[in-house]
Amino acid sequence: MKTLLFLIFVFVICSSRGAWAQNSAIDISKIPITADVPAGFAPAGWKVEGIAKGDLNADGRADLAIKLIEDKGAEEKETPQPDRNRVMVVAFEVGGKLKRVAVADKLLQCTSCGGAFYGVMEAPANVSISKGVIVVEQEHGSREVSKSTFRFRHDASRGRFVLIGYDYSSYDRAVGGASAESTNYLTGLRITTIGNGKRNSKKQTSIKPPKIFLDDVDGDAIEYEAVQRLGLG
Repeated sequence: MKTLLFLIFVFVICSSRGAWAQNSAIDISKIPITADVPAGFAPAGWKVEGIAKGDLNADGRADLAIKLIEDKGAEEKETPQPDRNRVMVVAFEVGGKLKRVAVADKLLQCTSCGGAFYGVMEAPANVSISKGVIVVEQEHGSREVSKSTFRFRHDASRGRFVLIGYDYSSYDRAVGGASAESTNYLTGLRITTIGNGKRNSKKQTSIKPPKIFLDDVDGDAIEYEAVQRLGLG
């Protein structure tokens, strides 16, 4: 009985916080450097799940943030919602072709990483482009629902995408308490809000933000650090 209770406790905790990250499930060397169409970046065993379009390098052309998802083939027919990992490929339009400029293989949550809040539904990993910035939004949890928002902008001097902002929030659906943290990686300003359902306290702090590139970003690690700072872990 004690063992069963312990396993239930672990399940609840993992379902509510930071249990969505994936290890790299793709061989990046198998992703082509150039392609004629978005699907051309999907190696064997993968397919395109979604595409966000927008000018990311200020050249007037529409660039792409391509969301790849594992293709489970026959398993998808047998199991309506099998566990599948996701990867994001960013491509610029160059000379009529698409050129791969970044791959994020540890950022997007897997389809079964939504926790009890999503149940048997596939967990979202929303990717969009707004004013030249790649925005990634995802949430998961059970009683406590956590949401993370990442923002990346192209740094022309480095030729890479850099994390410029990260927002984290946690909401207790039972008592209404909410905690949040918003960090501007350009200015080093971090705003923290702690709420218990009745009143909120807010503070601002200055940090020395690290330089985090899209290719290297570990979404789970960044969220975990925010959870610890907010005293939720």
